[in-house]
Amino acid sequence: MAFKSNLSPLYRGDTREFEFEFTNSAGLPLDITGHELWFTMKRDMGDADVDAILQKKIVFPASPQSEKGEGTLTLDSTETDGLEPGTYFYDFQRVMPGIPPVVKTLVSGKISVLPDITRSNGS
Repeated sequence: MAFKSNLSPLYRGDTREFEFEFTNSAGLPLDITGHELWFTMKRDMGDADVDAILQKKIVFPASPQSEKGEGTLTLDSTETDGLEPGTYFYDFQRVMPGIPPVVKTLVSGKISVLPDITRSNGS
């Protein structure tokens, strides 16, 4: 798995795209069709998911990009506009279908949210 995006800092109110490339152990593209990607951001690592500052889940669709192991999770400006500036904990998890589902944490750490200067969205 390659994480191709710079995570921090994140400016409040900005749109951010997080790009991933998934490969198997031989380095070949892994078909991620139907896999889920979760992004969770919390004040404290021990907070319950329902108390997350931001949580987003996507399902990779049947597409040529998914078949090549390529996927993007986008946080749009309305999702980041309400974030308070500060430092938060985050992770990305991939959930693969199955019984039980296979869950893998891809990357985790701290993310800084910075205040934006322009508070207009152009409308």
